[in-house]
Amino acid sequence: MAKTIRPPKRLILQPPLVPVIDVVFNLLIFFMCIPNAAAGAGYLTTNLPKDGGMRADGPTVVFDRVKITLESADGHGNGVFITLGDMESLGDSFEQLAASLDSMRARGLAPHYPILLAPTSEVKLKYIVSAFDAVVAAQFSNIQFQVPTYSRD
Repeated sequence: MAKTIRPPKRLILQPPLVPVIDVVFNLLIFFMCIPNAAAGAGYLTTNLPKDGGMRADGPTVVFDRVKITLESADGHGNGVFITLGDMESLGDSFEQLAASLDSMRARGLAPHYPILLAPTSEVKLKYIVSAFDAVVAAQFSNIQFQVPTYSRD
């Protein structure tokens, strides 16, 4: 009797699917949670007035601002030149800035009066922070920042 030779059974390899499904679900959950975690990124929190702010039908009140201009002393960010309003030059003294703002408060300027810090683009951040600190030391609470501009040169 002759023996019949059968071809060998084909070996079919299948990867285990349970770990693959686990990884897919973990990635799905991860990417679903990411937008919620980063929803506040890039936004500054603000405290809006509880009464709804100004009404459209009410009178428009225009506030003048006390403008503090910060310019680079040499055009490369080394040193700073401070101007209070359009006239009063204070050199580079943040103490004198705080003293001038204190005298304005003593003459009756309200603590919620708008103060605008207007740096040029060459002014270093440490000078902007020092000016901010001087305004806070003078007990003003409505401090606004102007987008940095290029110097007059």
